[in-house]
Amino acid sequence: MLIITRIFLFILFLVSNTFCQQNSYKKTLWTVAWSPNGKYIVAGGNQDELKLFDGNTLKLIKTYPIKEVQLSRLKWHPTKNRLAVITQSKTFKAKILNLDNDTWTDLKGLKNSFRALGWNYTGELLAISELESFVSIFNINGTRISRFRADEKGVAGLDWHPKNNILVTVGSKVGIFNHLGDTLKIFKTRKKEPFLLCVEWHKSGKFFAVGDYGDLEKAEDKLVQFWDVEGVKINEIKGSIGEYRNLRWNPRGTKLATASDALRIWSKKGELLSKSKSTNDYLWGIDWSPNGKYIVTSSAKGHIAIWDNKANKIKELEY
Repeated sequence: MLIITRIFLFILFLVSNTFCQQNSYKKTLWTVAWSPNGKYIVAGGNQDELKLFDGNTLKLIKTYPIKEVQLSRLKWHPTKNRLAVITQSKTFKAKILNLDNDTWTDLKGLKNSFRALGWNYTGELLAISELESFVSIFNINGTRISRFRADEKGVAGLDWHPKNNILVTVGSKVGIFNHLGDTLKIFKTRKKEPFLLCVEWHKSGKFFAVGDYGDLEKAEDKLVQFWDVEGVKINEIKGSIGEYRNLRWNPRGTKLATASDALRIWSKKGELLSKSKSTNDYLWGIDWSPNGKYIVTSSAKGHIAIWDNKANKIKELEY
């Protein structure tokens, strides 16, 4: 119970420091994802619905009601027309939406859910984080095959290795596990305890990028770090006013896009290549188009924007 209380208080603290006005919180879109086939863009957050756009015309196609929950993260299946959805709720929890027939599959056995999820490289396994520090692994039919404790303070982000059934999780530390929950490596990223918000393997599978909130006590020194599977730090990036809320490698693995007070694009070596203007409308969701030419973002004030690969805004989606 103490752990749950601490995590809940942290979530409230994190939300209160997003530089959003209280009356704008209901507009926040926490997550956005471009489908691997390029046909769709989907976004969700606190607006009581999941929004589906045409990936080419950028027109709104459909909305799916998801009432009174915080929709935290969306992940497309790597090959099928299916979408994994997770919320911070004890009612909706996590589900899989089949867009071919508009049916939902419940992921059974979850007491609650947090904000991290992801498909493995084959699309046969789906990892879901739970509020009490656990991660559950499901098959595509919604049957749970394993459950394990990953981080006692909650798992805010996770990602599967691009070639193996190895999972990296982040929260108060980094954990690396196999799909059955066997621990391969656990390590901390700095002396002052941070809260790590996002993680993604590089396309090579040789290292991964981690973005954080800063140290948990004062929210200082917000960082992106590159780590290998042995826990050796390869690189460290500074320069953001806001926390690094999400990050994504482009399809070729040559550029890393990060969402915070601005859209920033970095090289594989951690060099800043491009940066948008910083604003108080902090970015949350971020994803690349399958061809690597564009980036889509969602924001604290409910805006969905398309950018080119040099951080120039091209269009805001209307809905």
